[in-house]
Amino acid sequence: MISAIVHGFSGFWLQLLPCAFFCLYPFADSFRYPRKRLIALLLLILSVMSAVFTWFYVKLDIVSDEDASYLPLNLIFVLTLVLLLAVYLLCIRAETVHKVFVFILIANYGFLMTELVSNTPSFSEPEYMYCTSALLFHLLFNGLMLCPMLYILRHVRSAFHERIDPAIWKGISVIPGIFFAGLLLFYEIPVSAGIPDRQVLNLLTGAMEVLMLFLCYVVLRLLETTRRHSGEYAALEASLESYRLLADAQGQIREAHHEIRHHIAALSILLQNRDYDGAARYLDSVSQDDAKVETASYTPHLLLNSMLANYRAKAGAAGIEVSYTVRVPGPVFMEDMDLCQFLSNLLDNALEANSHLAPGERRLSLTVRQTEDFLYFRCENPFDPALLRPAGSGFFTSKSDRTAHGYGISIMERIAKKYNGVFRTEIQNDIFIAAANLCGSTKEKRMN
Repeated sequence: MISAIVHGFSGFWLQLLPCAFFCLYPFADSFRYPRKRLIALLLLILSVMSAVFTWFYVKLDIVSDEDASYLPLNLIFVLTLVLLLAVYLLCIRAETVHKVFVFILIANYGFLMTELVSNTPSFSEPEYMYCTSALLFHLLFNGLMLCPMLYILRHVRSAFHERIDPAIWKGISVIPGIFFAGLLLFYEIPVSAGIPDRQVLNLLTGAMEVLMLFLCYVVLRLLETTRRHSGEYAALEASLESYRLLADAQGQIREAHHEIRHHIAALSILLQNRDYDGAARYLDSVSQDDAKVETASYTPHLLLNSMLANYRAKAGAAGIEVSYTVRVPGPVFMEDMDLCQFLSNLLDNALEANSHLAPGERRLSLTVRQTEDFLYFRCENPFDPALLRPAGSGFFTSKSDRTAHGYGISIMERIAKKYNGVFRTEIQNDIFIAAANLCGSTKEKRMN
């Protein structure tokens, strides 16, 4: 009696607990409710249902899965899966297509683990798959698969944060879906159809599962790499635009110097001819023309000044009220390319968020401050809550052109890390805040 209770209880947990853990792992930072409460709820469901399962298992004295009395155990098992699935779908804040993909992937894993044990001849009778050796075999397989599954699921989570289009995720979900359907059909093939024994069946199904996991891993890595490169390319394009603007500004300065020389020559001639009234009129005309030229000087740093002027012009054209607080007295420790990428992404995101608001609500506030070895950025802007919501450690945006967006935050995080700094985003009173504090020297240098 005690042995049957231990076997039934342990077998139930070994079949469901690893799968429940793997389903939650990619969404560990996306729970709608406190993590401890969610885990407690899942453990409560498993505990109650495992008690019911064990009671039936002991009372019915199951011999094999072909036994008619095995039906109640199947029903309990299915009901438990439905309850866990409901918790999984309702208590995780993520895209439905992401949750479906992970569920199908883990369903493959759970199916494989169960069938490998149940179709091993030495475990089939007399206690079906819940004898001591079968449970140890199940535990061994789960232990061997723990690291590979966690490695794949970490890439799955990383791909979620890359904000790949849901249509692509639907296509990716076909891979484990096809393999899952194939495994179900494969186990219905009778031995007379060419499968000599169950050991060969287990070998083939195991190979199919490994192939499925490998294909999912390769596809996810390709998508991550492609999206990262496309995002980097878009950022570089923005950087090149800033460089071109700087070059144009320098050209305009040279032209201004050339014009000044002409003005000086003209004034010299007028003064030499003692035409003081003419010189006065000439100076007035030059002053009036100069007043028509809008100039902006936020900092002696030419590149930073050029970019700030460029984005103020963009914001003005879009009806966005801009407020700059810039205290950068001279050169900065950031490389020009990094400065361009960081500031371009910071301000592009703010302009994009403002574009979805009514004209009277559009505003942008930027602070750039340099003190000793530190460079501080802070950008604040309102946003439309319907288009921005938490997704993992970042935010999910409902932009129509997903291929051109979604990499700004990851790029800024990478640049902040490069300069021994931190980058964070938060929402306060319907205001999106992105801030970074970068350091121009390593910890060792500062200590010296």
